[in-house]
Amino acid sequence: MPLKQLFLIRIALVTGVALFAALAAYQRSQGTLVAEALTSGPLANLRYVLWALAAGAVAAALFIKPKLEAARPAQRGSYLVIGWAFGEGVALFGTVQHFIGGPVSTMAIGLLTFVVVLLLLPIPRDRA
Repeated sequence: MPLKQLFLIRIALVTGVALFAALAAYQRSQGTLVAEALTSGPLANLRYVLWALAAGAVAAALFIKPKLEAARPAQRGSYLVIGWAFGEGVALFGTVQHFIGGPVSTMAIGLLTFVVVLLLLPIPRDRA
């Protein structure tokens, strides 16, 4: 996959997550709560799911990194997009938790995990 396409995919992932996080933060700052189910009840344990997903995304990135370095240039794009998708999923999950009534820390954990995955799996510098 050409580097220009990888760059565009990465920008699209980051932009989508950033815009959704900004929207969630804005909605919550206006006092709008979709549900208060995350503070008590069965959905209160979703924060543990978020931590497990965050650990899984970082583990997946660490698992993909050596395969990415050993892969042929034509295959590197697939490994990168798969790794970035794990991080994006955690960011979206954390932001959704904040959006529907969870604490801001859920969004922060998701976004931080996404940044860590992006730093672990950078776009290669060599020509594909």
